[in-house]
Amino acid sequence: MFHPAKFFRSITLAMVTCLVLALSGAPASAVVTLDIDFDSGSLDLGATTVSGSGNTINMVGRDNYYGSGLWRWFYFRASGVDGKTNLFNISDNFAGGAYTLDYHAMRYSYDNVTWHQFDNHVMTGSSYRFQNNNPFTQDQVYVAYSFPYPYSRTVDKVNEWKANPNVGQTISSNADLVIGQSPGGTDDLGRTIAPRDMWAFKVTDSSVPSAGKKKIVFGASMHAGEVLSNWTLEGTVDFLVSDDPRAIELRKHAEFFIYPQTNPDGRFAGNNRATIQNPNQDPNGYWTPARWADKPDLKLTGESMLADLETSTGGEADYFIDYHSSIWDPVGDDWMYIHEQLGHVADPFWQRLTGLAPELEWEQSGGINSNTLASFGRNYLGADFDATFETMFLADRDIDHYLTLGENIGIAFYEALARLDGDINADGFVGIDDLNFILANWNQSVPLGSLDHGDLGGNGDGFIGIDDLNVVLANWNAGVPSPPTSSVPEPGTVMLLLTAGCLGALKRKSPIVC
Repeated sequence: MFHPAKFFRSITLAMVTCLVLALSGAPASAVVTLDIDFDSGSLDLGATTVSGSGNTINMVGRDNYYGSGLWRWFYFRASGVDGKTNLFNISDNFAGGAYTLDYHAMRYSYDNVTWHQFDNHVMTGSSYRFQNNNPFTQDQVYVAYSFPYPYSRTVDKVNEWKANPNVGQTISSNADLVIGQSPGGTDDLGRTIAPRDMWAFKVTDSSVPSAGKKKIVFGASMHAGEVLSNWTLEGTVDFLVSDDPRAIELRKHAEFFIYPQTNPDGRFAGNNRATIQNPNQDPNGYWTPARWADKPDLKLTGESMLADLETSTGGEADYFIDYHSSIWDPVGDDWMYIHEQLGHVADPFWQRLTGLAPELEWEQSGGINSNTLASFGRNYLGADFDATFETMFLADRDIDHYLTLGENIGIAFYEALARLDGDINADGFVGIDDLNFILANWNQSVPLGSLDHGDLGGNGDGFIGIDDLNVVLANWNAGVPSPPTSSVPEPGTVMLLLTAGCLGALKRKSPIVC
């Protein structure tokens, strides 16, 4: 039955509500729009839908290279989300296998700089869903599979590094460290991708002659969606150019040749893996002059490396590391593909790196004579140690994890190539400070194999004792002492300290040198 009073009361209530909203300036439910037309943006917008007044976003990842609807990377901007708890939904048809999504967490950012993890992630049927508990507090938000590393960040970092006095041109690069431009082209979404700069630069102490220095080559970002490769490389280079005493000493012993963007078009376009010019091919199988004729980006970097290392005149690399990232192992350990049969597991660099980052693992490399970039380092640049370094996308890691991991690579090279035996405080001199450290921490347990904690004896036993003292004594006065910051003990005082160390060592059954 029609009730006029109720009818007009409901109309009046609706009118009052609209009036209150209008006067208060409260926004009506905004239309949610999505956008990927920015540096490294990635999503199949043509297939993605927004429903439920923008509350549900049914995403479709781009399947370039992988095919069969498989996706591996997304990065987009959503507008009109202020006050909404949007539910994001995407197929579990993930290129790494659906099970790996159980170990992952998606990220969002309001400023495209500081990234946060979504609160909830769940697999439902064949879908992967993620959402926050509370509404977004700004109208615009960026959403990504992991921490993006846009091409523009490489531009900014190269310009920053270029100003450092320890960074210089290679044979192939100009004063701006540019070796040429990428080919550009049209991506799988029909967008025009303009050519972009590619770089090469060298880090070393130029006041020390090049002869006798170790030659170390780094490449990164060949697979466009493996963005963590650049975060890790950034951590390495930031250490190498720093004023850290270890970096200062390392630059006297080594030259680092760095190629930070080997697939700039793919990165800018937000590709999963491939280059723009060859969208259905994995670029990590064409690193040989016989196969890169129709791949101008690979050819440019490869010929630059050959020129920079001067292999035609006998110059060779000692180490070659190709930085990648992966989603393969749900356990979550980062690892390197290395050659066990060539003794790489026993290499001093690898030993020192695993001492600094014990969670690192190694996997047997797929083949010495393959056409990967790492194999190019061995077969064409003469590297004795070549590796593909894989870092993991995981929920419990932040950007600092990858920067620190990259820094540890630099520190490991210092410890393997430049650190004096017995130099605990890494000041380039073995003396009283190192002896005092041993004596002050005598019979103490320390991290296994940590030179910074005095575990010097080569046995990596995690204990400061006679083996470590003997290393200091055997290398006494090696290196160049720093200006004294305190009075140096008289010889008699040193002998007294040594005697105290000898007496303390009797707690151990090992022979002692005194």
